[in-house]
Amino acid sequence: MKIIFHNSKDIGITLTETLVVAVIIGILAAIAAPNLLGLLSRNRVNEALGKINGAIKESQRQAIRNGKLCRVNIDPSTNTISGNPTDCLFNTREIADSVDIRTNLSGTPPNILFSAKGSTTKSGTIVVSSDSTNLQRCFVISLGLGITRTGEYTGSKTGSVSADDCQSN
Repeated sequence: MKIIFHNSKDIGITLTETLVVAVIIGILAAIAAPNLLGLLSRNRVNEALGKINGAIKESQRQAIRNGKLCRVNIDPSTNTISGNPTDCLFNTREIADSVDIRTNLSGTPPNILFSAKGSTTKSGTIVVSSDSTNLQRCFVISLGLGITRTGEYTGSKTGSVSADDCQSN
């Protein structure tokens, strides 16, 4: 049986090894950070579309339930969604500031009015996007019955919006 004694200088890691590990971690972080930021931006865009879709459907249900006119306001300047009267939405929804809202709905702020039967006299498209991702999501409401659909928007990130560029998924 042979016993081997190690010198104390053999224990631990060298400065060179530490630097190599630090450089590798830095490279991995540089590769992963943009992907992570893009993922967060895509999630914010999807969340914004969900809030818009939910608020509009809630307002339509409240109009039918209460037997009165309900308006839902989508304000791109403040990124808020509110009801008028206030009982048309249980609470005001706020969209993240990093998300852009564009719409071709008329009104100041742009809005959708539902009758006591849930029908609407407006049709329009709402597009949500972010500068940090190429993803654009859209919401389209039809004239009359207020039938809605959502999808991915394939049009430009600037300028006017069109229901034709909203591709259902």
